[in-house]
Amino acid sequence: MSVSGASGVIRLRLSPPGADYDQGQEADRNLSLENADRSNFKHFEDVDLANNERLILVSANGTRYSVTVTDAGTLGTTAV
Repeated sequence: MSVSGASGVIRLRLSPPGADYDQGQEADRNLSLENADRSNFKHFEDVDLANNERLILVSANGTRYSVTVTDAGTLGTTAV
């Protein structure tokens, strides 16, 4: 079963394990899968970068640029 986030993106949400399975082992597996799904970027969802992560864009000629923003909202780029 899946649920949608606020942006309408579908997140993985697995059903509880059935009676035929080892409840603890199956629940651990489901939790691992759901956590892995949460760490993946989704289409049509906002991306928040934190902890000194950078947004790197590549120009047509292959030059890589890091995008920055000031507290006033001014955008800038730095070649990397």
